[in-house]
Amino acid sequence: MQQSGIPSINIATSILAASFSVAFLILIVGVVIRATRRHARLVMYDEQGSPVAIPPPLPSWGKVPTWWCHRVDIAGLALMSMIFVGFGLSAAAAADKSPENALTPSMLLSNIAVFAVLVAMVAGIVCWRVRPAAWLGLRWARWPLFFLIGPAVVLGMWVFLAVLSASGYIAWLEQVVGSSSQQDAVALLRESKDLLSVGLMAFSAAIVAPLAEEVIFRGYLYPVAKSISGIRTGVLFSALLFAACHGNVPLLLPLFVLGILLALAYEWTGSIWAAISIHFFFNSATVAMQLAMRAGALPDLPQP
Repeated sequence: MQQSGIPSINIATSILAASFSVAFLILIVGVVIRATRRHARLVMYDEQGSPVAIPPPLPSWGKVPTWWCHRVDIAGLALMSMIFVGFGLSAAAAADKSPENALTPSMLLSNIAVFAVLVAMVAGIVCWRVRPAAWLGLRWARWPLFFLIGPAVVLGMWVFLAVLSASGYIAWLEQVVGSSSQQDAVALLRESKDLLSVGLMAFSAAIVAPLAEEVIFRGYLYPVAKSISGIRTGVLFSALLFAACHGNVPLLLPLFVLGILLALAYEWTGSIWAAISIHFFFNSATVAMQLAMRAGALPDLPQP
């Protein structure tokens, strides 16, 4: 769906560039506010009547540790953020390509390899200071919640997507940017005749993305942002960066909400497994439904 006179890719790219800019602005403002508050102290007086500076109390509800964060992680945050800015803008630029041309087996294997390299880079930056179990909360005592948190959040997201679709919000954005909200991965799973591409896409969506994206976004970018700007700013920054890097403007809002829920799940439990659970069930349910429709076991459902 092309708009006359204005290339749709320019509109989509502009919206995504603005979203990335807002994400970094949120982070910068959070850093400035946090730095200002560090200079403000609650003042009490000792027995001699002399003022005693006391730092403000730390928030007590968060469970994601930031003690391991180092100055080098600011550079790591900047590097990883710029990489995903590039991913998001590139995805928008390739929106007019057919899924089979954009997601060939070699391209899918390359994407998996890129994510493996990025995870290795993050692990290399962090693991010389702290063991992975302590860094990501891998020893999760309440691990059975993995099978409850994920489906519950996914059900809520489906309701939210249904409301956005019924309200006409997604259709309006599709008209504005001149492209469908249907992601290339979904189209590939439903329509591609290349079974190797379908298998690689299913594996990438259900396994690679939940593990790699959660380690990078929630496991690394979020706690580093939290350490320099606070919980709220860290949640908003990581969620908006996560949403925009997918390069899909019509789904920017629901992906932003999903990013917030992923960060809050990690913060609430202190374990990356909670965020992986949500991401795994969200992507796996989508993959399963598309494959079922492909096989004729389900009728075609309207896309949000």
